[in-house]
Amino acid sequence: MIKLITHEAALKALEAGAAKARELGEPSSLAIVDAGGNLLAFLRADDAALSTVEIAQGKAYTALALRSPSGNWLELVQPGAALYGLDALGGRRPFVVFGGGLPVRDGKTVIGGVGASGGPVEADIAIAEVMVAVLQAG
Repeated sequence: MIKLITHEAALKALEAGAAKARELGEPSSLAIVDAGGNLLAFLRADDAALSTVEIAQGKAYTALALRSPSGNWLELVQPGAALYGLDALGGRRPFVVFGGGLPVRDGKTVIGGVGASGGPVEADIAIAEVMVAVLQAG
């Protein structure tokens, strides 16, 4: 049976992500979506830029929908590249194709996504990795 992301696990992941954001000194927004792309949990840290709200949710959705880290797509969507224009698609929301969105897996099955936005890409990725680790731990 495939594991689902529970709200209890999502809250723990937000807490861990927020702690990492504080450690890095990056006020950030953190988002977790379920397997259907629905927002399951969200946190906007004190002083996080307003733009981070939509970006974090977009990164989480992108990681889920494309079943890979959001940053994997950046070069592929540039003018002249094989998937130019993909970032304008996505259904409910445009894809966000820079780092900070990671899929959550149960084995090989993608069961959700996380997104972090607020710092440089490296910080957003580090925050997202902490969140995924908590979710995959159970």
